[in-house]
Amino acid sequence: MSKPSVEQLKAMRNAPATLIDLKIPMLAEGMSRDLSCKGENSTFRIHCYSTGMGEAHGLHAHVEEEHVFIVLHGQAIFSDINGKLPAIGPNKGIWLPKGCFYEFINPGPEPLVVLRFGACHAGANESARVTPEGEPIAGRSTMFAHLAAPKPIEGWFFE
Repeated sequence: MSKPSVEQLKAMRNAPATLIDLKIPMLAEGMSRDLSCKGENSTFRIHCYSTGMGEAHGLHAHVEEEHVFIVLHGQAIFSDINGKLPAIGPNKGIWLPKGCFYEFINPGPEPLVVLRFGACHAGANESARVTPEGEPIAGRSTMFAHLAAPKPIEGWFFE
């Protein structure tokens, strides 16, 4: 590794740390996706899915992004191109390299809370998704407007 330039070192000295709060409302209906932080090549989110919810657009692959889901509360059943995978619960996760087709659902009975870390190369379209047939998938809010208004459970938070 070479020594950083004066400009690089100045930028490094000005790069602030970001504190992250994982508190999120538990949901009776719908899903939520809270962006905790974003870098040049990565995103870190906390999501909550009500019982029966999951990836509403079905089996899909991210064209330019790889990601990891870690379950914090509840249970998730992921499927890949070959079918269902074993259920995962708290402190378990799944690695999805770019191009890996997947979907998941919260089988209940409680809300599912997951951490989602995504990474891609600089300039990539992290939202580009396709079906197994290669058809592009529109964003969630375009396809499922009702997902934009999740219903929280009064007074219940994951924290």
